Amino acid sequence: MLILENIKKTFYGAFEPVLKNINLKLLEHDFCVIIGANGSGKSTLLKTIVGDYPLDGGRIMINRYDMTKKDRSHLIAQVVQDVNKGTVPEMTLLENMVLSRLRGYRKTFSCYDKYQDQILNELKEIDIGLEQFIHYRLQHLSGGQRQMIATIMSINSQAKLLLLDEHTSALDPKMQRILMDYTANAIKKRGLTTLMITHKLDDAIRYGNRLIMLHKGQIVLDVTGEKKATMTITELLDLFHQYEDIGLISKDAHDS
Repeated sequence: MLILENIKKTFYGAFEPVLKNINLKLLEHDFCVIIGANGSGKSTLLKTIVGDYPLDGGRIMINRYDMTKKDRSHLIAQVVQDVNKGTVPEMTLLENMVLSRLRGYRKTFSCYDKYQDQILNELKEIDIGLEQFIHYRLQHLSGGQRQMIATIMSINSQAKLLLLDEHTSALDPKMQRILMDYTANAIKKRGLTTLMITHKLDDAIRYGNRLIMLHKGQIVLDVTGEKKATMTITELLDLFHQYEDIGLISKDAHDS
């Protein structure tokens, strides 16, 4: 579904490349979790995939098509840490969710009523009462609510590939767990192919069928199947010690 071949990325003035010959093949319906210390290249990798950053070398294939030099944003839905991105604060919740279905094409909203019942059902899936705000402008909602809405929009946008960059970061621990459980269930239900960055090692263990670790722009761990299912947080912490990335080990690593 997604193939990355020898992906390279260097920023002007940097002492070394941020991404060094990354090779990754993601199968359809894979849910791949990405971990790594700050500065390991996690967010840069996702931004090169969606096209926010141009490549300095390598190739990106989506569904067997070479998309390296083509606009691929319409194939990809993403949720980032910044709650101000991915939604339009001046528009209502309903209007934002309709716009996500149109994949950015600003058609007339005279037809948005036909989506209302479907969108209400999607909001009810997360079961925290978001449906009561369907006619509210997003600028009047909290950052956590907007992060949840951005996630729901991306999951239901009909995109081929879902990219999540610490999409629970704006939430308190209780809401983080609710959103992660919703995310995992929705990904499975809709058969989405997903790449998710997290700093929470318990989430890396709990969710997804594949786990990769980045270290200084390279993949140093790639586990699936039984090995991934039986891996423990202690084993992951030992790996971080091995690569001397102590900066990742924080209280978040032990949240549950």
